[in-house]
Amino acid sequence: MRKIENFAQISDLLNAQLKKGVITNNFLRGDDYTREIANGLYIHEADGALLLFRERGDHLVMTFYLHPGAVLSLPETDRPVVTELSCRAKDAEVMANAAEQFCVLGFRQVLRRTRRTRKPEAFPVETTAVPAKPEDFEDISRFLSEHFSALTGCLPTADDLRENLATGHTVITRDEQGVSGVLHFAVSRVSTEIRHLAVRADCRGKGLAGELLTAYLTATDGAKSQVWARTGNAPAEHFYEQHGYRPDGWTSAVLQYN
Repeated sequence: MRKIENFAQISDLLNAQLKKGVITNNFLRGDDYTREIANGLYIHEADGALLLFRERGDHLVMTFYLHPGAVLSLPETDRPVVTELSCRAKDAEVMANAAEQFCVLGFRQVLRRTRRTRKPEAFPVETTAVPAKPEDFEDISRFLSEHFSALTGCLPTADDLRENLATGHTVITRDEQGVSGVLHFAVSRVSTEIRHLAVRADCRGKGLAGELLTAYLTATDGAKSQVWARTGNAPAEHFYEQHGYRPDGWTSAVLQYN
């Protein structure tokens, strides 16, 4: 693997991947590269393939570009590597073939996700959940780590979480024991996306997830909303279905190496 120190080192290489027939799961743009280079970004060039590895402390997150007829190889690493292959229904066969190529190298599928979308719609504003503040960083970071897998939970980096809190893109509920629920979200030009939603085990069944969702939809003015949820997680699927989220044709497979 070669470590990237600045974007100029890979700009031409990335542009060379933008060809018809190239399969990719890399959606980094602009400032994303600046952040990832600061955190630790590495590349590995194979025969007809470009692999990018993002530093996440105890593991690496991999994205890729695969040209037709690519012959894959992996760099040596003693840490787990995680990659997620997402696609629309019409591209499912192509992406499944890519997943098979990685599995030949030693990856294994550990879970699948389904994306759901809620159409823009106003939402009631009464809720006990409130926007989190920057000083809640430690509590929220610990809460997310306790409720989501370090490898497959897509946890935000410390810098990303601090930025998220500064922009008001996390809502929480609290009780006498501390944080009882968290909904962490992102906002783009065309939609918003729930990144993490969890309620403390002893507080489940009390409607807190609904309170958090209300606060989130209120904060985003009921804008178009999307969420990726683990396929087969019946409680989560039922919750989102109840609140207007419908499968939109996008699915993903999460693969893990080592």
